[in-house]
Amino acid sequence: MPKANALSTTQRRCVLAGIMTAPLLAVTPTVAATSLDDAPLVASHQRFQAAYSAARAMSKQPEPACNTPEADAYEARFDALVMEECDCLEELAAIPALTPQGQRLKAEIILALLPEHLRYSEMDGETQLILSLARDLGCVVS
Repeated sequence: MPKANALSTTQRRCVLAGIMTAPLLAVTPTVAATSLDDAPLVASHQRFQAAYSAARAMSKQPEPACNTPEADAYEARFDALVMEECDCLEELAAIPALTPQGQRLKAEIILALLPEHLRYSEMDGETQLILSLARDLGCVVS
């Protein structure tokens, strides 16, 4: 599978699975938010950003010739990065955002990934609402 298709298809499934938690972000309790922090969320976000950046950087590099050990190693590394990115998205979706900053981190990911994956799909009302909420949360001032 060409890497562009693998990245798009795999990541779309991961993003859409994680995005379904977005409506819950708006009702995250802020009680005692000052005593709690988003350290696990921030750490997971940093791992996601590293995998995301590495996969995009790798996708811009020329690929080795097909059917060579180098090409196999390249594809294996790329696939591993995409899977790491998906794992991080699932992890991020499972970690509640306890502060406006944590909500903003999640919103930024939604705003970065979802439109990319919906580029060739019809944007339904639910998706428009999720993107609208992400924009709202991305603009939250702490």
